[in-house]
Amino acid sequence: MTIIWLEKAGISVKRLKDTEYPSYFYGVQQMDLVGPKYLKGGCRFYFFNIIDTQNHYAGVYPIADKSAKNVASSLIDFWRNYQMPDFLQMDNELSFRGSNRHPRGLGLLMRVALSNSVTPIFIPQAEPWRNGVIEKFNDNVMKYFYNTQQFTSFEHVKERAADFSIFHNMHHRYSSQNNRTLKQLVDALIRKVPLSADIDLTQKILIDSGRIIFICFIRSDRKLHLLNESFIVNAELIYSDVVAEVIIDRFVLTVSRNSILYHVFHFAMSLP
Repeated sequence: MTIIWLEKAGISVKRLKDTEYPSYFYGVQQMDLVGPKYLKGGCRFYFFNIIDTQNHYAGVYPIADKSAKNVASSLIDFWRNYQMPDFLQMDNELSFRGSNRHPRGLGLLMRVALSNSVTPIFIPQAEPWRNGVIEKFNDNVMKYFYNTQQFTSFEHVKERAADFSIFHNMHHRYSSQNNRTLKQLVDALIRKVPLSADIDLTQKILIDSGRIIFICFIRSDRKLHLLNESFIVNAELIYSDVVAEVIIDRFVLTVSRNSILYHVFHFAMSLP
């Protein structure tokens, strides 16, 4: 009862001690938006940053706005020059997810990922630390790039960001990687899979299969909130993080915790 009272009072509660946050996905790239940032004269822009969580190979892309097209273009460039992941992890930024007006519709970024067999993962609402690798990289971009230089134009920012990305990926060493450079780690990859498909962002990308993962925290009301809908789940799941997986071609939503399946709900995405 004490935990429920704290929750109603707006005080955060701890997860159950015998459950773990689902961080077992392998082949993950994390991405994020930083901004808005400003140049003299009032020019406003954002940084789209992306990083491989295994070896920290990264890309920094200044974009004029948060539109899905700008984000998708930057993502495609990173995949062409590096490689595609198995999972693409992000927060619930609207340009990543799609549309509040059509919550079950697939936005441009989702279509780009799913059409290339990449599974999107959305972290829990208002928990940016779950994207810890990219959050740390964002801090470094601000500290060692944006805050240390004077930029004359947006084009200048883009040129210098490309240089920063190259330098980071060629020369930076992480203690977690035995002080090897990221280039050494990438050169040692046994199987590198860069994006080779042609993608026309002016045309609708058709999707008929794939899956989307949402990591959600279940509170005392037992409600799983997903894409403007709610599902009542087993009381055993209260105060823990669950993996809610939409399997597009099967029209179902599965709910699991610690790799144990608890629920299968009917759930159809709007694909056209």
